[in-house]
Amino acid sequence: MHSKLFTIFSTALLCIGCASDPIAEQQRASRMMEYKIRIYGPACEQLGYGKDTDSWRECIQQEYEQTLIRQLWNAPGWNFYHYPPHYYPPCLPTKKGWQCR
Repeated sequence: MHSKLFTIFSTALLCIGCASDPIAEQQRASRMMEYKIRIYGPACEQLGYGKDTDSWRECIQQEYEQTLIRQLWNAPGWNFYHYPPHYYPPCLPTKKGWQCR
C-alpha cells in the first residue's frame, strides 16, 4: 500500500516539476534570438543578406549552428574517430580467427 502511494505521489510530483511555463520559454527564446542577431547579424549583412529578410535570419541561424559545432568539435575529450561511423574496432573476426590492427 505504501509503495503504491509513494509511486503515485512521486509520479505526480515529477509531472508537476516537468510542467513548463510558456511565457518564460517565450522570453528565453526572444533573448536567445536577440543575442544571435547582435552577434551574427552584422556578419550576415556583410555577406550580402538584406537585413530582416528570411535569408538573413537563416544565415544567422546557420552561423550560430556552425559556432556550436566548432565548440563541440574542440571540446576536451571529443575525438571524431572514436564515434560512429568512423569507429573501427581494434580486432575483427575473420575465417582464420581474429585479425587485430
